Amino acid sequence: MTAALDLPGASVTVAELQALRDLVASGGKGAGPGTVLVADVRPSMLCGRTRAFRSVAAAEVLAMVGWQALGAGGHIGLMTVGTGSAVIVPLGVAGDGACAMDEVIAGLVRAHEAALAHALAGQLDDVPLERGLSDLESIAPEGATIVIASGFSVPGAGLAARLAGLARRGPLKLVHVVDGARAAGGAEKELFGQPVQAIDASAQPRDTAAHLAALTAGPDVTRLAADLSGAAPGGQVRP
Repeated sequence: MTAALDLPGASVTVAELQALRDLVASGGKGAGPGTVLVADVRPSMLCGRTRAFRSVAAAEVLAMVGWQALGAGGHIGLMTVGTGSAVIVPLGVAGDGACAMDEVIAGLVRAHEAALAHALAGQLDDVPLERGLSDLESIAPEGATIVIASGFSVPGAGLAARLAGLARRGPLKLVHVVDGARAAGGAEKELFGQPVQAIDASAQPRDTAAHLAALTAGPDVTRLAADLSGAAPGGQVRP
């Protein structure tokens, strides 16, 4: 492992994402065919002002959403968007329960490690998010809930239309991962024509978890502004 990968907040582990299960509420009713988690691990996500990279915060919030949806009896799937090939865990491929989340969490960690490797090799250009979402229907059947955690940089000219099409097929929930000073400017109400929740990568997972109910409660998305909290210094991946 290189020194760059040892920066505080630059990486995420299976054990860390597994432990987030203890922070989320269980119960409720699963929605539709299941929940597909979409993690943005493009180069623009590999940075952070204080506690963690935005890509790490995205993995954390998606893991918590997954645990919460699983507790409500739903199926869980995963797709990642990054420089290399997408990591995909189809809905129900690992069955129900903790085994499904094991696959999703392993996929999140594997995708993040690959993203860091690509960045360290000098691949620092984002693929447009619109293009990265092009295969989403293949793993998200009509009626499935889709939760996208992204910084929404380099969206692509057709992202608004792409998201509108996804929203017509089932509940679409956008999580805008921001950090530090930008998060202090206030929560957004809409992004690319869709309701959005903002989370602060500087916030501790326990603070973010307190606001997660809206992400698995149904098709309506309300705003989320995670509290800014003290944290260890972070950094930015450089080749």
